[in-house]
Amino acid sequence: MAEKPRLYHGSGNKHLSTHAVAFLLAFARRFDHYLPRKRWQRGPGMIDLPSQTVLIVGVGGSGREASKQCAAFGMRVLGIDPRMMEPPAGMVDLATPDRLEERLGEADFVIVTTPETPDTLGMFNTRLFSRMKRGAYFINIARGRCVVTQDLIVALQSGQLAGAGLDVIDPEPLPSDSPLWGMPNVLITPHVAILGTPYRQKWEAILLENCRLFAAGQPLLNVVDKEKWY
Repeated sequence: MAEKPRLYHGSGNKHLSTHAVAFLLAFARRFDHYLPRKRWQRGPGMIDLPSQTVLIVGVGGSGREASKQCAAFGMRVLGIDPRMMEPPAGMVDLATPDRLEERLGEADFVIVTTPETPDTLGMFNTRLFSRMKRGAYFINIARGRCVVTQDLIVALQSGQLAGAGLDVIDPEPLPSDSPLWGMPNVLITPHVAILGTPYRQKWEAILLENCRLFAAGQPLLNVVDKEKWY
């Protein structure tokens, strides 16, 4: 008999966070420098993760998982979220969005896991990129429209950002003539962070469980706050 899929609130949280951390590790181990080149030549030294700070913008399910994973590498983990009151495992400090600009200046890596809402649409733009530590890395596994793509390109071209790991982008698919494709310090995957995972099984299981809970008059799983858009 096939094993029943385990029910949990975020069907892809672990996979999303692992994808984000894979980008982080690729930059820390300088894969962006070595993979595109066909020569046996040493490049810059590896990044010592225990000396680095990562800021997770959006501490929902995938943000909480990323916090644990980054902390396991010895990183100092900060978070920004409008609803979470207590920092999750691995996170040393959690702040509200009004402190985002302040926290950006502390981070060597920024991981974006926010949903797309009226508040986050185009949130990362020239102003926020300019608040980041020069030479920091930007990772987006959230939604492409949370970032102004042209502003990201300019920040990368100017050296304000050392690199970017993008599983989502605006627009999708990314046009073949986008400058991002030719940048050696940009890693792009085509919105595949949960590809191949059994998330549809889990969605179906959650739907059936919610039917049971509804019939029993009990609280439902994954309830969306429509005023907040997620």
